Amino acid sequence: MTSHASADERRAQILEAAVGCFAEKGLSARMDDIVRASGLSKGALYFHFANKDEIFLGLFEAYDARMMAEWDRLDALPPLDALRSQGEVALAQLLEIRAFGTVWVEFFRHPTARARMAVLYRSVRGRLAATIERGIEEGSNQRVDALGVAAALTALVEGLLLQALVDPDFDAHPGWNAGWGAIGVQLGV
Repeated sequence: MTSHASADERRAQILEAAVGCFAEKGLSARMDDIVRASGLSKGALYFHFANKDEIFLGLFEAYDARMMAEWDRLDALPPLDALRSQGEVALAQLLEIRAFGTVWVEFFRHPTARARMAVLYRSVRGRLAATIERGIEEGSNQRVDALGVAAALTALVEGLLLQALVDPDFDAHPGWNAGWGAIGVQLGV
C-alpha cells in the first residue's frame, strides 16, 4: 500500500536525506545520492525541487525558518532571558543534527547560500541587538554596544559549533555557559 504524504512531508523527507548526502560529499553530492538516501524516485525529487541547488538552499531556508520561529516564541521573555535563550536555540539547532553542522560549513562555499547567510547574519545580529536594546530601555542591563555584543554572541555560537564539528568529544554547552557568563558581565548582570 502506497503512502500518500503531503508535499510538505515529502519536501521534509528529501531535505532530511539531503543533509546526510551533503554532509558526506559536500557540494559534490549528486541528485542520485539524494534519491538513494530518500528512498523516493528521481521524479519525486524533481517534482518538489528543480535541482540539487534548490535542495541545498532548501536546507538553509528550513534552518532559518525553524530558528526564527523558535526565537519568535522567546520575545515574551525578559530581555536577558530571551537573549540567553536565543543563543541556546541557535547552538542547539546547529548541533541537533551533527551532519547539519557540517552542511552549515558547506553554505560558505556556495555563492547563493553564502549571500543568504550574510543576510541571515545581519538579521540575527539585528535581532539580538534589538533584544539587548530592549534590556537597556527596561533597565535590566547596562548600556553597551548592542550590535557589538550581538556579534560576539553570534561568534560564540559559531566557534562552539566549529569546535564540536572537528572534535566529536567536545561538549559545547560548558563553553556556552562560560561565554554567556563573560557576556553577562559586559551587560552588567
